[in-house]
Amino acid sequence: MNLRRVSFSVSLLALSTMSMLSQADNARDWQNIPIDLNMVFGYYNRIDTNTPIDTALPIDGLSLDADLYLLRLARSFDIAGRNSAIQLIQPYADVAASFDDARFFSGTKHNGGLGDTQIVFAHNFFGGPALTAEEFATWTPETFMTGAMWLTIPNGDYDKDRVINIGANRWVFKPEVGFGTPFGPTWLEVNTWVSLFGDNDDYLGDSKLEQKPLYAIEGHYSYTINRALWASLDATYSTGGETKVDGVNQDNKQENVLAGASMGFMLSPQFGGMIAYTDTVSERDKSPDVNTWTLRVNYVW
Repeated sequence: MNLRRVSFSVSLLALSTMSMLSQADNARDWQNIPIDLNMVFGYYNRIDTNTPIDTALPIDGLSLDADLYLLRLARSFDIAGRNSAIQLIQPYADVAASFDDARFFSGTKHNGGLGDTQIVFAHNFFGGPALTAEEFATWTPETFMTGAMWLTIPNGDYDKDRVINIGANRWVFKPEVGFGTPFGPTWLEVNTWVSLFGDNDDYLGDSKLEQKPLYAIEGHYSYTINRALWASLDATYSTGGETKVDGVNQDNKQENVLAGASMGFMLSPQFGGMIAYTDTVSERDKSPDVNTWTLRVNYVW
């Protein structure tokens, strides 16, 4: 298999780090790749935040440090002449949490376990034709639009009597659209999505948690340094996500802006990775305040 040009964009349709504590995609995640590729990704994320593992739910006074590991498996294939992909994402997290005011407990509590599994289906609308590796080697990248559907399954570690859980105990559906266009050695990409939350009927005991949709838009401006290296500036804006507990409005609409930078690299046509950092630069009261270091390695065949 000729993977000569896969090194430019190995992670297309292999949408990144999921909704847990890092809802944004990475630069170049949506760019085209050959069909019939198998992909395996490993992530390590070091996170400092005011939320449990579910980013959508900040808790007043919480300080949480997490080591979040992700295993992501993906395969690309042809549907009606357009590139498509299916993915399975499984997280594992170790967390250490404390409260400024000892609201729920004093000292620092530790917890670890499996997070909620995600299944992702992505399909290109235009600009991402289904190409073999040989055809892809001579293809010129073009403006594209791709859609994805994320489904989060509530199968992670969850105890209704714990304040800090790894799983969220609710279904989440996230439709997403990604757009990108090249300008010489640079790419401008814009993605947007909405997270639609199911109810958690065992929230902090036997309470019922409901949440309105959370909307987001992000942008990436990336530059190709050489065939094996690119760098990007990244930003994300999100809003919405108000909650009710047992029917009582919590008056906690979210709004925040994250900014960061990332660098992707290839060590061979099949093996590469990425380093990224994001930080909250502006947030409304009761909104997520999170900073994340990410290391990703990936292998394709």
